[in-house]
Amino acid sequence: MTTRNWMRTTRWAAVLMLALLVAACGAAAEPPLPTRTPAPTFTPTTENAPPPVEAPPAAQAQPVQPPAEPQTSTQETAQETTQEVQTEGPPPTPAPVQEVAATPTPTPAAAEVIANTTMNVRGGPGTNYNIVGAANQGQRYPVIGKSPDGTWWQINYNGQPGWVFGELVTAQNTQAVAVASNIPQPPPPTATPIPQPTPVPQPQPEQPTPAPEQPAPEQPPADNGNFPYILGSTEQCSPNAGQTYFEGYVRDASNNPLNGVCVHIAFYGPRGTKCSGCDGVGDGKWGFSPFGGPAPAGTFVEIFIVPCEGAMPMGGQTEQTGFGNLTPQSPKWTRTISSSEQCTGITFYRR
Repeated sequence: MTTRNWMRTTRWAAVLMLALLVAACGAAAEPPLPTRTPAPTFTPTTENAPPPVEAPPAAQAQPVQPPAEPQTSTQETAQETTQEVQTEGPPPTPAPVQEVAATPTPTPAAAEVIANTTMNVRGGPGTNYNIVGAANQGQRYPVIGKSPDGTWWQINYNGQPGWVFGELVTAQNTQAVAVASNIPQPPPPTATPIPQPTPVPQPQPEQPTPAPEQPAPEQPPADNGNFPYILGSTEQCSPNAGQTYFEGYVRDASNNPLNGVCVHIAFYGPRGTKCSGCDGVGDGKWGFSPFGGPAPAGTFVEIFIVPCEGAMPMGGQTEQTGFGNLTPQSPKWTRTISSSEQCTGITFYRR
């Protein structure tokens, strides 16, 4: 074997041993096999080749092993490839987010009032406002506001604002009701003239007269001469298509309001008795809305003072509760209703 062939064989043996070492390392770590680096090819050159020298027999019998090529670069390449393979991979899947179902907010109950008795519905929070209608016992109305002091409720009365006194109704779910923003201005006070009491006629001395052939008929006494209360002439009646009602006062001779005086209304027979200043309507005041709407045309109405016997129930006396003594204690205020109207300022005075 020539020296050139021996060196070529040696180089190929070294390459084969290096490949076996790389394969053994890769099997231990079990990474993907790295890309095999092709072995360098030995190309002989004739220009710089030294002349052939005959080797001694001892040298031919024991060939000299060439030094092994460094393996560091190949092993490091295999390790780097293994680390890259181990670090690569799909990103971790995030845990699904659980959605919390929203708790539905309960709808608050509507604010309303229930009438405890038959009562007036007014145009503002006070007895000095006009009556716009009446509420019967047990009727319910939505609440849309309240007075600044919280004693009156503003309601939706047949599509229009109305006011009811808080002590005459049962309020429900009104904790969040705000003060009404459309409270009307109170009407100016009306000066009520003080009527002069009717003088009692003094007895005249009898004059001697000739005896008539026929006795003269006896004259009846005046209607207001024997009553403890007299009737003023301060009422005012005006059309009101939605409701026929009556209201007024009871006062003393000095025009001070009197509470606890019983007033009766009659049409087609006895209908109702109320006391002045009762049911929170105001000092000395009384009122009736007996028709629940417009009165039939041609209805004849009488209003007068009667004796008070015992405690007056809430809302007054009616046909269902029965009446007390209905003996008139004042002249009767009368009116024939031709069309629906409201009459206010009907005032009785104690002598």
